[in-house]
Amino acid sequence: MNKLKFARKRVLPFLCIMLLSISLRGQEASKGDFSEKRISIEKCQQWAMENYPAIKQHDLLDKAREYTLSNISRVYRPEFSLSGVASWQSERMKLDLKMPKTVNVSMDLNGPVSIPVSIPEMSIPVSDQDRYNVSLMLKQALWTGGRVKAGKQVAESEIDMMHAGLDAQLYEIKDKVKELYFGLLTIEGKEKQLDCADEILDSLHVRAEAALKDGVIYETDLDVIEVERIKYRQLRLELEAKREACLGVLSMLIHRPLSKETELQVPEEVILESDKIERPELKYLDSKIDRLEADLKMQNAENMPKLGLFATGGYGKSGLNTFDKEFKPYFIGGIMLSWNFGKLNTLKNDRKLKRVQQESVRIEQESFIFNTKMEMLMQDAEIKKMRNLVKEDEKVLRLRESIRQASEVKYANGVYTISELISDVNYALIAQQEKLLREIELKMMIYSKKITLGL
Repeated sequence: MNKLKFARKRVLPFLCIMLLSISLRGQEASKGDFSEKRISIEKCQQWAMENYPAIKQHDLLDKAREYTLSNISRVYRPEFSLSGVASWQSERMKLDLKMPKTVNVSMDLNGPVSIPVSIPEMSIPVSDQDRYNVSLMLKQALWTGGRVKAGKQVAESEIDMMHAGLDAQLYEIKDKVKELYFGLLTIEGKEKQLDCADEILDSLHVRAEAALKDGVIYETDLDVIEVERIKYRQLRLELEAKREACLGVLSMLIHRPLSKETELQVPEEVILESDKIERPELKYLDSKIDRLEADLKMQNAENMPKLGLFATGGYGKSGLNTFDKEFKPYFIGGIMLSWNFGKLNTLKNDRKLKRVQQESVRIEQESFIFNTKMEMLMQDAEIKKMRNLVKEDEKVLRLRESIRQASEVKYANGVYTISELISDVNYALIAQQEKLLREIELKMMIYSKKITLGL
């Protein structure tokens, strides 16, 4: 029995550790399975635009448009209002009439005759001090002077302007994706250079070991090679850290899992057939001008008269007859015409102000186009320079490779020292790296111009 308990104590922890290890491996495998295998910069830009949190505002703006237009259309629906009043006044309302008790009536009967006539007493109505009234009023608009149509145009232009502004904000994500994507391509290029450096140094190390056995070189030559290998290993660690950081940010931005095994498709050189600017910022400024135009139409509509019907039905004491002391129903109906002339005093200046604001936006458009064209000219110059440098890099690389191979022969013949050989090797690697990085930079500059154009 004791042996059984001892076995359980030894076996159960072991099983738990095994199960935990299997579970962790399964999680790592699942992460790797669900990560993207191959991506392109176009896909990344599309995913980033689709999954950015602010994209949800487009749906909210569409809902706001629907509700706003619905409310504006309800102006022509009947409007009901219910009111009730209970009041007390400090003084009664009465009629102050002074009548004589008798009056003389003159008659012409072949001579003046005056006959006194007595007047009976009259009751003068007096209102109560307390009043009570409950009424229901109905208003029906017949014509609003174009306010409904103008209001809809204002609402539509406002929502369109907000949509365009959101698109301009989201467009900046393309540039962020471009920087991250080409940054990862640059890291990959540098890692390939390190692989090439490792192959060269490994080959030199093998030959140096053979030469050391033969007594041709000193042991310090191996140390020099090892120092270079350590230096390149340190560079690889730095690149791996940068790669992990860039992959993490890009993964969060595109809402897709990425790993170091994910293959980044090298973009082909884009041929831009036109320099037409189609930036969302220009659409935003266009919508801003439309919004101001809608405001002008609303101003005109607000200065037009309004026509409508009204009807009021109620029940109360002293309804329509002030002197009535009984609770009675009553009804009033008619046509209403209202026209506010006060705004006509400022209408002319208000229109001029809107035109000035529109002109200001147009100047802003022109400034944006001007600055964008200047940026494109600088990009074109940079692209041209990069193309020429890449061609020269090819020549430099061929020469550096030729020098490196000659240096290896010289070192093998004892003419060159290991330091001189390592120096030529590094120069060849630097030339190769500069060519690769400039090719990537050239493609990035072309993509930058593409984004500048709004493509």
